[in-house]
Amino acid sequence: MQQLENRDAKKATITIEGKPLAIRPSYAQQEEIDTFDEFVQRFWQKQISEVEFQRFRLQHGVYGQRQEGVQMVRIKIPWGGLSAEQLEALADLAQRTPRRIGHVTTRQNVQFHFVKLAEATEFLGALEKVGLTTREACGNTVRNVTAGACSGVCPREVFDVTPYAEAVARFLLRNPMNQNLPRKFKIAFSGCPDDEGITAIHDIGGRAVLHQENGVSHRGFRLIVAGGLGPVPHHAQVLEEFTPADELLATVGAIVRVFDRFGNRENRSRARMKFVLQEFGLEKFRNLVFKERTGLKSTMGGKFPPIVIREEGPPAPRSTPVSISGLEDPAYELWRRSNVRPQKQPGYVMVTVRLELGDFTPLQLRLLAFCAREFGDSTVRTTNQQNFLLRWIPEEALVPMYRVLRRADLARSGADRLMDVTACPGADTCQLGITSSRGLALAIGRMVEEKHPDLAEEVGGRIKISGCPNSCGQHHIATIGFYGGSKKFGGRQAPTYQMLLGGVWGDSTARFSQPALRLPAKNIPNAIDRLLEIYKANRTNGESLFPFLERFGPKQVVQNLAEFTAIPSYEEAPDGFQDWGEEKAFELKTGVGECAV
Repeated sequence: MQQLENRDAKKATITIEGKPLAIRPSYAQQEEIDTFDEFVQRFWQKQISEVEFQRFRLQHGVYGQRQEGVQMVRIKIPWGGLSAEQLEALADLAQRTPRRIGHVTTRQNVQFHFVKLAEATEFLGALEKVGLTTREACGNTVRNVTAGACSGVCPREVFDVTPYAEAVARFLLRNPMNQNLPRKFKIAFSGCPDDEGITAIHDIGGRAVLHQENGVSHRGFRLIVAGGLGPVPHHAQVLEEFTPADELLATVGAIVRVFDRFGNRENRSRARMKFVLQEFGLEKFRNLVFKERTGLKSTMGGKFPPIVIREEGPPAPRSTPVSISGLEDPAYELWRRSNVRPQKQPGYVMVTVRLELGDFTPLQLRLLAFCAREFGDSTVRTTNQQNFLLRWIPEEALVPMYRVLRRADLARSGADRLMDVTACPGADTCQLGITSSRGLALAIGRMVEEKHPDLAEEVGGRIKISGCPNSCGQHHIATIGFYGGSKKFGGRQAPTYQMLLGGVWGDSTARFSQPALRLPAKNIPNAIDRLLEIYKANRTNGESLFPFLERFGPKQVVQNLAEFTAIPSYEEAPDGFQDWGEEKAFELKTGVGECAV
């Protein structure tokens, strides 16, 4: 083991070793699962109250659904990294759910819905066997620590942020400072200029930077803080232009402790860290963090865990040769142009596997695990766009891998493009959901695929949908965003969405989309169809959707889509008063969400 940096015993030690990140210590603890089972039994025996059990359950990633008697189980996937073995374990769990599907979230987690509480302990036990945990995936804790899925292979990255995200995740997992925060807390890292980690919308965002000192290059991070979406979105602000890598853990710990001390515990709608910074101002907030960091470095001494750097390297040679024959298929060529990107390592590519609505089946995960082993480095990464990313794929292996992926409907083109619509669970399972964001996303995505397949390759346009104003679907940073609501037409409630335009992210900044007009849910695919026709008819050569909308202007959009704001009466067209995927008339029903309990 070679020591890379150790300039101060009170700072984190950074070391380098050869083991791949696919082979890493477990995040799970068997005794924790035994305790969970004990609490379940005590709850059933009425030895603890529902409120006490709820807080404990959430701390262990088991979340109440809209439907009585079933739970959502959320699995933490730090920096999105999964091994082929873990994929197969997740496939087995998906097989045991009533709908036989799992879900990748915008936080790079994996979720299973409709799990009975009696089965939750078995789920946690199966995850423990492959080193995964649900601990602190919900509740008032530091949630999953995420990172751009291209980290380690991106041609434009400053350095691989994966080991640092890993170190932060392990430092905070089960850490006493992280067990009862005023509200949830989110951390993300990016190493590339495109900011694939979307750091600007997080409580802590870390962008990789290099600092030159006496001819020596030192790794560190441009730390930004107090970003967030929700009903009141806030841009993250710069805490420090350069935080040395060996001070990262102390700085993160200091920020968490400041939030724990000063976050609003009385009003959950103002409990996020963005409101602490808004109240104090940046300079006061910064001074509090730096003072706390000095204290942590003094009291913890050399107790910060080491940051272990494991550099990416080529996978072991395959035992069987790969055919390099071409494939004369327009669908393959479209998939290759839209879903395949070169790595910084010559001869290798990364491949985005587009999931519809972020969902996967057991068969799909097993085939994905096969592809990871047979063609790649035996790992995949979940992405914050609800997809999977295969890495270390030799260019000559693309044709045979495409054929395998196609068998399980995993070779969809248009990944991270306009037809790749992002959606939160919405009213399908979430207690806060007003509308069926998933149903609408499915309808829009299929309309774009059928009527505008020529846009499959174009970058610069994304559609994102949330079933309520809380922005779990990230509608504020979408080129075209929607969040669910309702409105009365002729005295009857109908599902509607607020349409927003002009959101974007990148370069550690985010521009939030602005409200345009409110549309009934059933009118939206036709409204998007009209907008795309206008775009294609009026854009300049090579102009993507985002700059076109800026040039065309929101007033023009509103004028051209005004006819879609109304629906016929219920007697004339009852379908307009139904949500997507529903056969009965819409009713406004929401419950109390557990995300702030």
